[in-house]
Amino acid sequence: MMKSLKLKTKIILWTTILMISLFVSYNILQYFVVNSWMIHYEEQSIAQKMITIQNLYADKKLSSQFIKENESFIHSINEKSETIRILDKEGENVIAVSEGELLNVPSKVVPNGRFELIKVDDDRLLVYREPLNDTNFEVEIVRNMENFENLLGQFGFVMFLSGVGALFISFVGALFISKQIVRPIQDISRTLTKIKKVGLEERVQVQPAQDEIAELANHFNELMDQLETSFNQQKQFVEDASHELRTPISVLNGNLMMLNRWGKDDPEVLNKSLNSSLKEVNRMEKLVKDLLELSRLDSEKIKNVSLLLDNPENIIEKVINDFKITHPDFSFSFQITKGEALTITEGHLEQVLTILIDNAIKYSNDEKKVNIYYYHNELTVQDFGIGIPEEDIPFVTNRFYRVEKSRNRKKGGYGIGLSIAQKLMDNYHGKLSIKSQIGEGTSVTLTFPKTI
Repeated sequence: MMKSLKLKTKIILWTTILMISLFVSYNILQYFVVNSWMIHYEEQSIAQKMITIQNLYADKKLSSQFIKENESFIHSINEKSETIRILDKEGENVIAVSEGELLNVPSKVVPNGRFELIKVDDDRLLVYREPLNDTNFEVEIVRNMENFENLLGQFGFVMFLSGVGALFISFVGALFISKQIVRPIQDISRTLTKIKKVGLEERVQVQPAQDEIAELANHFNELMDQLETSFNQQKQFVEDASHELRTPISVLNGNLMMLNRWGKDDPEVLNKSLNSSLKEVNRMEKLVKDLLELSRLDSEKIKNVSLLLDNPENIIEKVINDFKITHPDFSFSFQITKGEALTITEGHLEQVLTILIDNAIKYSNDEKKVNIYYYHNELTVQDFGIGIPEEDIPFVTNRFYRVEKSRNRKKGGYGIGLSIAQKLMDNYHGKLSIKSQIGEGTSVTLTFPKTI
């Protein structure tokens, strides 16, 4: 049944039950404490009165006659709802003093020297009996607890009224508390409903209070910001991929249509169309390969980020030598200053370095020179080419982002290389930073985690 209740109802129910339980427990404890304290107070009063009576007859030759002659003193110390008796050895009354009706207690019920609380008819009687100065006479003091019970009854009635008031206050308080707790959660729920209807732009209104609920709302908004950013990036990614694929597909379609209509009978046109088609196929192949690489890196988790590549300079020199063969018109410079082991695998280092040098070659000007610097845990690739506008630097690692797209398409590529490099560095908890000036060149620095 509890599972089917709403959170607000559960909070009201459990808070009310808790408050009532605490209040009832406290009142029961208070009732017994007051009861015990008042009985103890009565016992002390009776014990003190017994001492007074014992002192009265101390060092006296006791007889029934002597006791009767001093009855006036017993009258003077007797209180309302109290009976004081002095009994002989047969248990008969020598004197029995009371302002009202005598309170009778069966003799065998009460032992000497001990207080007893007994019930006689409808009365509760507190009885104390003690020998009178080690003689055959006994003193018995009986006090009716009627006034005490009336006081306890009034106290219990007050506790009952307080309990009813506490029940009402607990319910109202629980209702208020539940509203304060549930309202932000309801806001989040309503926001989620709006998000399903209108999109990811909706956010929860965060209350000024810096409590856990406000923190939850902040986390929710941050999550929605990330989801919206990711959604927009994926949307842009699909749009850019579609745009990039449209051109080679259009070229292929045009070539095939031309060949189908009349070009297949002309060897020169056939050869030209086939070369153009193969070129576009190669472009699409590279695009698909890069997209698959990005997808793999998105889902890839580096299992051991503490692995070290002890001799990264060997890999760097190998990549540089490969580029020297394919680009003999370029000058490559490699400088090492206190190189350290790097936190990356050989394959990934070769991959990211190839991307950076390839970009440096693509965007070089007349000065065909690329410098590579290896210092401690940093690796820098510097070119002296066209440079990147300052406002574009934060975005060049985004997928398909290219500065002056119409011009840079002629350089080849799809703007995915730096995205792959950035993702690789993120996976190794490293950093990729770019410095550039228009017309002077660009420096891309890879900073790997410090090794211990």
